[in-house]
Amino acid sequence: MNVSRGLFRAWILVSVLWIIVGGSVIAYKIVAPATIWGSYQPWLTDEEAGLPPRAEQKQLSRSFSPIRDVRADMVHIQMPDGSKLYMPASLSEAVRTRIAEQFWDQRWGRWGQAAATVSLWAFVPCLLLFIFGYSLLWVGRGFMRAQ
Repeated sequence: MNVSRGLFRAWILVSVLWIIVGGSVIAYKIVAPATIWGSYQPWLTDEEAGLPPRAEQKQLSRSFSPIRDVRADMVHIQMPDGSKLYMPASLSEAVRTRIAEQFWDQRWGRWGQAAATVSLWAFVPCLLLFIFGYSLLWVGRGFMRAQ
């Protein structure tokens, strides 16, 4: 009877099931609603907020943050991937369109972040289980008689 071969095969089976079932649940129930399909708001420049503009705010990339409380004076734009972008209604239509285009252009970054999170949750437990099982085999081999 080869215990190490049996444990290795059991590890492969458990790991594949964990990656398929656990990864799917984590992806669609935990990560995707907040990261991909979530509600966001843009960080406005001083000029968009009605303040005198600063030279250092001429940025190429705009930041977006998850929104917790939606105020009544905000409009939302529904994106094709299911996410929502909330902006103050005081912004002009041209500015809102430009911000929405910047948000849509950054969607692959949000998808990449979600994929990285799901990958960590799916593969790290499998690796830890392998290390634990291999260490148990190593300890068990220490008690065997020399031949």
